[in-house]
Amino acid sequence: MDFDFSQWDFPEDRIWLRIPSGEIAWKVCSFLPLIIFGLYGNSVMIYLIAANRTLRTPTNLIVANMAVADCLTLLICPTMFMINDFYQNYQLGYVGCKMEGFVVVVFLITAVLNLSVVSYDRLTAIVLPLEKRLTLRAAKIVIFCTWLAGVLLALPLAIYRDYRVRVWRNFTERYCKENINVLPKYWYVLITVLVWLPLGIMLICYTAIFIKLDRYEKRVLSRENPLSVNYKRSVAKTLFIVVIVFGVLRLPFTIFVVLREKYYNTEVSVDSAMQYFSYFSQYLMFVNAAVNPLIYGFNNENFRRAYAEMSCVKRRRAKGNRVHHCCYCDFIKKNKNNKQTEANANAEKSCAKEISQSATAETKRLQETSNLDGSVEDTLVAQIDGEGFI
Repeated sequence: MDFDFSQWDFPEDRIWLRIPSGEIAWKVCSFLPLIIFGLYGNSVMIYLIAANRTLRTPTNLIVANMAVADCLTLLICPTMFMINDFYQNYQLGYVGCKMEGFVVVVFLITAVLNLSVVSYDRLTAIVLPLEKRLTLRAAKIVIFCTWLAGVLLALPLAIYRDYRVRVWRNFTERYCKENINVLPKYWYVLITVLVWLPLGIMLICYTAIFIKLDRYEKRVLSRENPLSVNYKRSVAKTLFIVVIVFGVLRLPFTIFVVLREKYYNTEVSVDSAMQYFSYFSQYLMFVNAAVNPLIYGFNNENFRRAYAEMSCVKRRRAKGNRVHHCCYCDFIKKNKNNKQTEANANAEKSCAKEISQSATAETKRLQETSNLDGSVEDTLVAQIDGEGFI
């Protein structure tokens, strides 16, 4: 026999309807710049790859697919997240209950799977150059598979969540309830796919690349006129940025999932500290979607060059003594200028060219004793200098 809640009052001290206006204001203000910045960065990435034939490589198609997933994440998910956070009662109804978590997880899983593919493709380009590289057709298949995997892995959230209405004598309660027999275990699978699996793949791939370039650097430096080789340092920087950023932005969500299951249906689960940590950990997941263009796009020389050629970036309109600038462009330019001056950039370019020429000469010499080894070294230099993705 079902309990008749209409004969009882909902505890008055537990009715709050929505959070204070001041809290709504600062949370909206924290999301708006993030959404605008992320949408712009990901949209530019997609546009550059679509508009530049030279950038339409298999790897960049995967990057573009990741940017699409990140765009959709920033366009749809923060709104649903804030609505749930602002109100006590669930506002999205039956359809929202079924689709909210499903949609968010589809986008997040698709993005991290593409990220893992990019890491592996970089591994094959540098460490295993004789292996068959990703083709355009294979890239399209990978893109389809990442979305399919995202849908299949997110499906339990659409199946095992139900919209409930509970009518009390003084309050009508609306909420979205998860199946506690299935979803707690499922969330551990989910954080493995969202955090631990891609983090492990990135660590393995970039560490292998680092070791490969370390060996190459030692061979170059052992010659009579050693040159400064920056490849290893560049990979070390990329490895540090990718792993640290991913870990810092994803690990809090892992902690939140563990704490939520541990304190489910207890006073701690509705404690204000727990609510703030929930907001913070999920907010960082959206930050990850916003900064991906900086890591996988503007950290790439070819993308920076294509971005600099965009008409909106090149345009400077002068009226009187005033010059109008694109704020995002000035941010990128300032960031680049802080790293190195134009003279240093030219010197670096010249050095890289000399390294490439020297490596090619040495490769020809090594071919006399080992054609296979020479081919590998030549491919190594070509991938680093030609694709510019480190």
